[in-house]
Amino acid sequence: MFSGIVYCRARVKAIRASGSGKVVELAAEKQLVNPEKGMSIAVNGVCLTAASFKAKNTFAADVSAETLSRTTLKGLMPAHQVNIELPLTADRFLSGHIVQGHVDTTGRVESLKREKGNTLLTVSYPSGYNKYLVEKGSIAVDGVSLTAYNTGNGVFTVAVIPETLENTIMNGYKKGTAVNLEFDIIGKYVIKQVENLK
Repeated sequence: MFSGIVYCRARVKAIRASGSGKVVELAAEKQLVNPEKGMSIAVNGVCLTAASFKAKNTFAADVSAETLSRTTLKGLMPAHQVNIELPLTADRFLSGHIVQGHVDTTGRVESLKREKGNTLLTVSYPSGYNKYLVEKGSIAVDGVSLTAYNTGNGVFTVAVIPETLENTIMNGYKKGTAVNLEFDIIGKYVIKQVENLK
């Protein structure tokens, strides 16, 4: 489980085919805390399992064909930057919101506008997911916990503070950039239960 608070960025060092999936090797900007084979690490909001470590900041992870088909990880190339988040521990603040690392769909950046010290990011997504997003509700964009507003018709806007912009891959977003989206798990469970009552 994650909180949507990015630990650091990482650079893609290498990618190789592995059956129907891929193995991705990543070098983080900072040393990873308690690196351990088998630990979960979120990469652009996608929960992956560290298969091996070459150093305290370099690890490899398998990416299944299913994950490649549903996320932006299919477009990763060497030298690309990604967001990295380490899993929550029981003694840490839950500063963002509950994030599973299970991407629901991908969206596209429509605009990135600077306004009074913040940056307003507008993202479009398949309108079939409208029911999972509410005004002032939580959304994870490439693994970053954000609060959505101006929601509806397959578009939402979030305010990105300077700290987040500086320390995540969001500073490289352009119109048309593909992003991973994970909607709030609590909302998804509520909707599922309500639909079962019909």
